[in-house]
Amino acid sequence: MNTRYRALSANLELDYVRDTFLGPVAHRAQCQVQVATMTLRGCPALRLHVSPPIPAKLDCAHSVAFTWEGRSYRGVVGDHSKCGDGGLNLILELR
Repeated sequence: MNTRYRALSANLELDYVRDTFLGPVAHRAQCQVQVATMTLRGCPALRLHVSPPIPAKLDCAHSVAFTWEGRSYRGVVGDHSKCGDGGLNLILELR
C-alpha cells in the first residue's frame, strides 16, 4: 500500500450503498473527510478518513461515491477500520 497525497479535510457528500437481506440500500450523508490517493495491488485506490460523527451504517458500506475537487469518484470498499479519534478509515478500490 503506497499513499501518495493527503488532502486537507473537506466537507463531502458521500453516497454509499450497503447490502442487506432485502437488497441494496442507498444512503447519503454530509461528512468531514480527509482523502489520500494510494496504490493498492498496483491499482488506483483512495483512503478516506471520515471524522466523527460517523453516519449511520457507513461502516457497513459496500461502495461509496462522491465528488472531490471537481472530479467524481466511485469505489468498492476494500477495507474499513475504526480509528482512535472516533473516526472511520475506508479503503476504496476505484472502478
